[in-house]
Amino acid sequence: MTERESLRIITEMISSSKSNLRENTVFYLLWGWLVLAASLLHFILIQAGYRHAYLPWPVLMIAGTVVSVFIAIRMGRKATVRTYTDTMMIYLWWGFFMTVVILMSFAFSGRLSWGTAHPLIVSLYGLGTFVSGGVLKFRPLILGGMACWVIALSAFFIPADFMLLMIALSVIVAYLIPGYMLQSKN
Repeated sequence: MTERESLRIITEMISSSKSNLRENTVFYLLWGWLVLAASLLHFILIQAGYRHAYLPWPVLMIAGTVVSVFIAIRMGRKATVRTYTDTMMIYLWWGFFMTVVILMSFAFSGRLSWGTAHPLIVSLYGLGTFVSGGVLKFRPLILGGMACWVIALSAFFIPADFMLLMIALSVIVAYLIPGYMLQSKN
């Protein structure tokens, strides 16, 4: 392999990595908007005294999962190269998803209160975005992750119903703001 060929391959890998990064912002934005809508609707329905105020969560999260799987399959078919960063992000966010499913299973079964589950889930948002920001060297994701940890700690000082508003705040600072910044940067 000549020096010129090596340089061409490196340039293509960097270009591919940047393209993958831009395409992956769709997940931050999709989940940011879905969680924001679900948490605000849940809070509003509680305040209105609606008996099944939790319903925005299963409806929007199932829809988000279907859309995410569809997007991921489509992106996987189009991908010509999978970088180390791509692989790490896939494992990180699948690990996040499975851990949230386990936490929610405990909460649904009554073995864990939602007042405890919500701050734990926000802490996981923080972990995912903090690690993603570190790997991508993108400071807004790092700061968004750190903000999630502060928000999760606030659960000690606020009523459980108001944690829904803190969830909304967490996805704004950890998903939406960095997601739009990342989209515009790339």
